[in-house]
Amino acid sequence: MNSDQDKPRLPARRFPSDAQIRPETDVKASIGFLPKTGTIEADERIPIARAEDYDPMAIELALNPPASTSADKLRLLVLAIVATLLVIVFFPFYRFFKPVPRDLGPMSIGGPIMEEAASAANVRNKPWLAVLIRIDRLYFREGKLTEAIKVAESALGKIPQKDWELWQKVYYRYWELLSGADRIHVLKTSTRAYLSAFPEDPFANYYFARAFLAAADRIRTYPPETKKAYRMEAETVAQQIDRAGVALDAQRQHLHTKKDKKVALTDLYRKLRLEQAKLYVLIWKLGGYEEDQHPDVVYRDRALDICESQDLVDMREAKALRVAIYTDILDRWHWIEGRQIVQNHKHKRKDLQKKLESLTQELEKIKKL
Repeated sequence: MNSDQDKPRLPARRFPSDAQIRPETDVKASIGFLPKTGTIEADERIPIARAEDYDPMAIELALNPPASTSADKLRLLVLAIVATLLVIVFFPFYRFFKPVPRDLGPMSIGGPIMEEAASAANVRNKPWLAVLIRIDRLYFREGKLTEAIKVAESALGKIPQKDWELWQKVYYRYWELLSGADRIHVLKTSTRAYLSAFPEDPFANYYFARAFLAAADRIRTYPPETKKAYRMEAETVAQQIDRAGVALDAQRQHLHTKKDKKVALTDLYRKLRLEQAKLYVLIWKLGGYEEDQHPDVVYRDRALDICESQDLVDMREAKALRVAIYTDILDRWHWIEGRQIVQNHKHKRKDLQKKLESLTQELEKIKKL
């Protein structure tokens, strides 16, 4: 016979009805209650505070806090104005919201050249035109940038140097596509080679400058030798652009130049000069943003002169570049310093600040249009 001890034991089951419910009064009694109290009037607080050994002056201040006088309010107002002025001087608005120079858009030979626009005779007599049509179809109609570049490279790689000028438009389109694909090293190599044969070609100078500036912009720290090499090359390119710009200007000023041709040449001229101004700013930057009588200041001032010239003064991109230059000057011009020489004239700091604020407002208005 098995004893009860050998049987497995199960936990006892409890039901809600088994719980003992304590009366509400018992719960309240265990927690406890405080009697309802009233407020203590000011006259009653004073004896209590004195009995607790509070300082008499503390009691007086607690009961009767001092009211602010007109003189106190005036002093606070003056301090607030001074603090605001100091913030404006040391942390001006333009330092936190610097407009970035915007791109005009690359030089271009225009819209796509398709089969429909070219006669069969032209295509047969001009091999470069057949290649250009194929490139434009791939890029503009089919959206195949990489394939269009490969077609251009395959064709141009077979052209002898004596025929480069005949294939000029294919080169121009090729550089435009390389710039769009951000292949700056290939662009720089191709344009440099072309410039060795045609140093005044506006497209080659423009795209070489763009590639050079893009490569320089990606360098965060310049070792001394790199800085020297980039500075020398920037000076060379700027001089080369100067000659190309003179040649372009002569073409557009010619009496027999048609109106539409003159407009196109003016557009090329503006874009070329803007790149030249950027090169001058780079030279100034590589020299350490020098001021006043330092020889490097001439490059900064040349950039400003270009941006303020008749052809570029109303251009958004030229205004933005001026903003960048003025910002760099003011960032290094402490408010305690005297006048500085900018573009061969002595200026007060506030004069440049006004110019900067005016240009910034103009750019903001243009952005909203």
